[in-house]
Amino acid sequence: MVLRLTMTEAKTLRNILTSLSALVDEACIIADEDGLKVKAMDPSHVAMVDFEWSKSAFEEFELDKPTTIGLNLEEALKLLRRAGDENLELNFDESVGKLEMNLTGRYKRRLAIPTLQLTGEEIPPLKIEFDVVAKITSSCLTKTVADAATISDILKFKATTDKLVMEASGELGEISVELDKTSEALLDLQVKQPSSASYSLTFLEDIVKSASNLAGTVGLEFSTDKPLKLNFDILQGKLVYYIAPYVE
Repeated sequence: MVLRLTMTEAKTLRNILTSLSALVDEACIIADEDGLKVKAMDPSHVAMVDFEWSKSAFEEFELDKPTTIGLNLEEALKLLRRAGDENLELNFDESVGKLEMNLTGRYKRRLAIPTLQLTGEEIPPLKIEFDVVAKITSSCLTKTVADAATISDILKFKATTDKLVMEASGELGEISVELDKTSEALLDLQVKQPSSASYSLTFLEDIVKSASNLAGTVGLEFSTDKPLKLNFDILQGKLVYYIAPYVE
């Protein structure tokens, strides 16, 4: 045994893997003394995910030595698609080359998936100073992105000292969502200087749809024509995405 962990709700793992699959089909999951980590870029290098899950998130976390698990996310999610409130025990032995998932609820299920030999690319830390730092409800962002995607491929974020605006336009119409400091959906807004930037809805839609199941709020950070940072507040961990700006 190299890694063994248990948790009370298997659907949480399913939701985590779903959020990673918004950008990549395969992932290198690094397990070490702190917990689990994934850092990956989409094939076009437009977006990146930085995920960490503390070992305190698990009922039990046993690790013989640091290891890397290469996983086909789509295949893993096929096995976990009916996972719910069952207890989950996950075992990995690199000599066997399989990830074993034991689910216990009304009955016991054992699922096993072959692991992959993947070499994760080295992604240096992103050090960007942002002019806008905001926090909004995930439901507000989810609805805005879904509405915008019906008329456009691009969502524009604009911020002044007292309001955050998200807007999109296309041949079928226009949409604008304005959040000022009286809006219930806007939890925080700090603006060093007014900024605006546009981002691909292709990435935003997939990210928001999957990650919103994990967090009720999301941090937004951006500057004019700089990447967008999305920070979903998950328990005992972090789930951060970066999306490169869309420049006309």
